[in-house]
Amino acid sequence: MSTVYVIGAGASYGESLKPIPDIPAGHPELHSRTPPVTNGFFNKDLLDALAYGEAERDYAVVVEHIRRTKLLAEPFGTGAWKVLDLEELFSSLEIEREFQNPESDEGAHLLLTRNKLVRYIRRIIGFCTQYTYGEYYRKLAQALDPNDTVITFNWDLLLDQEFLPANILAHPYSKFFMTVQPEEITINFQNPGTGLYLKLHGSLNWFRCGNHKCRANTTVAFQSDTQSCLSVNQGIGALSCGQCGSEMNPVIVPPLLRKPVGEDSFIRSAWGLARTRLTVASKVVVIGFSAAPTDFYSSWLLRSTVGTREGVEILVINPSNRGDGEFKRRMDAIFLKGYDASLYEFSQIGEVLANPGQAVIQRPLAQG
Repeated sequence: MSTVYVIGAGASYGESLKPIPDIPAGHPELHSRTPPVTNGFFNKDLLDALAYGEAERDYAVVVEHIRRTKLLAEPFGTGAWKVLDLEELFSSLEIEREFQNPESDEGAHLLLTRNKLVRYIRRIIGFCTQYTYGEYYRKLAQALDPNDTVITFNWDLLLDQEFLPANILAHPYSKFFMTVQPEEITINFQNPGTGLYLKLHGSLNWFRCGNHKCRANTTVAFQSDTQSCLSVNQGIGALSCGQCGSEMNPVIVPPLLRKPVGEDSFIRSAWGLARTRLTVASKVVVIGFSAAPTDFYSSWLLRSTVGTREGVEILVINPSNRGDGEFKRRMDAIFLKGYDASLYEFSQIGEVLANPGQAVIQRPLAQG
């Protein structure tokens, strides 16, 4: 029986990060911290832990925009800054851009602010995770069956780097690229299976030429060196297109209310394949997925595939299982046939993997 794992931001936030061996000599002291969820990127506690006191200066245009539109008077990183919701920020920016002439100064300024905000997120994730590995992600990757599929909404590379050792050809990461770009990828599988690794919001190691007139703009360049990718995302170095010389940008979907899933063929392929795998899944393990009220796309994906089907074993692992009533209501609205919420920490993934053939108890919905 194959399993589909669905990974949300709470999984990376709940990780136990360890330094990788052979950190390059001369690299500054690591200040690793698990990546924040959507409302923690401007928290001063996080920035202090990362020793990144220059954030307000480096991204002054973003800070000024947030101060103006959110009427924030507190010092940067304190008070309301700690709980700013990235999805709300991005969505309001995009709506405002739609009402501006793209050739105007204001339209250009809003585009600059949006791009800077994306770069800020990339930098924070890079600071948090470079030269580290996730203890629980490693445990998951090592135990995967070739027919298991992993679906993730995260940009970070903590799980990616577990799929990129010498035995990459046996892992589902390669197969996704062979599936959606067969003319670009040549792979001979040593251990064939049906499993895929699908990143529905893109990834910090998928790059595309930023020049829309270049033919390379329609394809994705996959970078297997995760540490170099994290350096680039921190602003150290850059990748240039081999076709036209333009800067290469990561292929990522910002946390928008109206996600541009259908506008990018590569991302659309990932979502389509994810829906196919969930439609036939007999067991689904959901880790760190919060189903935010405004995340209609992700909630729809799960509800329309496994949420209404009989006989699907569903296990939801999230700290909010411990008694957050609002979280339970969101899960109940997605998994209409019930689910098991007995585990609540990513560290308990071993209990799921230790008994792969053991049925997960279906809990009936609470009445009222």
